[in-house]
Amino acid sequence: MTAVSRTIAERYTLLEELGRDGTAVLWRAEDGPDGARVAIKELPLPTREPALVERLQQEARVSVDHPSVVPVRDVVVADGAAFIVMDPVEARTVEELASSGPLPPRFVAEIGGKVLGALAAAHTAGIVHGDVRPANVLVGTDGAVYLTGFGIAKALDPAGTPAFLAPETIAGHEGTPHSDLWSLGVTLLSASEGGNFFQRANVAATLYAVVNEQPPFTRTPAPLADVLRGLLAKAPQARMLPDQALPLLAQAASGIETPVPRPASPGLGMPSVPAILAGVASMLFGFYVLTVAMMAHRAYLLFDLLWPPVLLARVGIVLAGVLGVAGGGLLLARVRHGQVMISAAGGLTLFSVLLLTTSDHEREHFALAMEPGLTLDVVALVLAIPLTIAVWFVPAKRPAVG
Repeated sequence: MTAVSRTIAERYTLLEELGRDGTAVLWRAEDGPDGARVAIKELPLPTREPALVERLQQEARVSVDHPSVVPVRDVVVADGAAFIVMDPVEARTVEELASSGPLPPRFVAEIGGKVLGALAAAHTAGIVHGDVRPANVLVGTDGAVYLTGFGIAKALDPAGTPAFLAPETIAGHEGTPHSDLWSLGVTLLSASEGGNFFQRANVAATLYAVVNEQPPFTRTPAPLADVLRGLLAKAPQARMLPDQALPLLAQAASGIETPVPRPASPGLGMPSVPAILAGVASMLFGFYVLTVAMMAHRAYLLFDLLWPPVLLARVGIVLAGVLGVAGGGLLLARVRHGQVMISAAGGLTLFSVLLLTTSDHEREHFALAMEPGLTLDVVALVLAIPLTIAVWFVPAKRPAVG
């Protein structure tokens, strides 16, 4: 802290520097001869144009009736700077609190709920904050949370702070309540995860990250993580609204937290009973077809100089057997993949048997007869058709583990 004694507009006396945020300085000050305590934020003006000064004074005096909004008493322009006079608050910014590491998720959720309530009140009044970020969120010694900076960013820096800009704002659209919700999401994410995920070495890289990249949640449990995902939806209309987010933030602040869900590894967990039965049946079918291929159709003579349709049929019936065995095993791990492979096995069986029947005139058309009217090929077809249909009734979703 730096002690000074400097009077502004012949009324306000700056006494002590409380902190800095970029080029802005926060002062402890006194108002007038009675010495009433106030807090004053000093903001350098890029120009001294009257229009800018007037706009700043109008924007800074916006009134939001909410206990988490610090009211502005006065706006003074002097010495090339604007001085925003506010009620004094014994507090530290979220930026300061998070400078030493991530904040506890319950604490972040409590801050988020109060700031979101302030934003909801402002949006109902038709007011967009435009600069929600950790430096503008104060946490008092008594646990009170305050949102400051209403309208100031729009007057002094319409472009905003890059790492907290919403994707649509980067695209050139005016700030809206939805863009405030995005900025709140980034603020809470920074506090919970310990750093702004979107911040990069330069502005261009930062803006690219905001528009194209999705932040991971390595420390943040549900339901706080669910709120952050909702607030950080890239499309404005897809973002979670206050009436949806506030109950989840209250739940997270109360300590009812669950671990961040992680995708299950494929193939883990016990397969269902229908998958086991169908898988075993498919493997037996595949072995049977391979036996027929070797015994009846002499598929081991694939490289004989044969008529091409017969050669193609032999290759097909061998593949059908292999696919049947492999598909039965795969069905136990990845149901959808196994179903497709078994269907391919059944189709190849049908194709190969029909091709052999119509093209191989020197052999019995339906391979070895087991008894009159019943041959190995007929049995293969009888097995293939119902099996191909039955496997599609196996539930595609594997049972949950635990």
